[in-house]
Amino acid sequence: MKPRELTATECIALLSTSRYGRLGLSCKGQPHVIPMSYAYSNEKVYLHSRGKGEKLKIAKYNPKVCFEVDLLEKNHWSSVIAYGMVSISTEIEAKYKMFDAFVLKSMEGHGCRQFKREELGNLNMIVWELRIKSMTGREGIW
Repeated sequence: MKPRELTATECIALLSTSRYGRLGLSCKGQPHVIPMSYAYSNEKVYLHSRGKGEKLKIAKYNPKVCFEVDLLEKNHWSSVIAYGMVSISTEIEAKYKMFDAFVLKSMEGHGCRQFKREELGNLNMIVWELRIKSMTGREGIW
């Protein structure tokens, strides 16, 4: 089977069910790809990280990013790349949105620790909200 384009519905289904993906950033012509856990909700990809690091510097410099997820099963593969702009926040409302999206995917913990909504204000956390402008997807057999 030759690779085929996924429909928008199929792209959303893959984004909605996967737990991990790769954030693609670019700074001064240098690409950067970082694996991250995420949640997809309301046409947005939610990620979180510590309040420092190279990816944060790059995203502030250039908020145009992409996010890739894939699924490999036996000899079948599918992949989606979402393109858009990322906003970064430490505000409690952003943390609540991110937390709610992660809870819907049963991913309310990290590092074997479960978090509670009321703890979010005390966490040194950056919320990444990727507003998707476009996406593409393909699947095939090798």
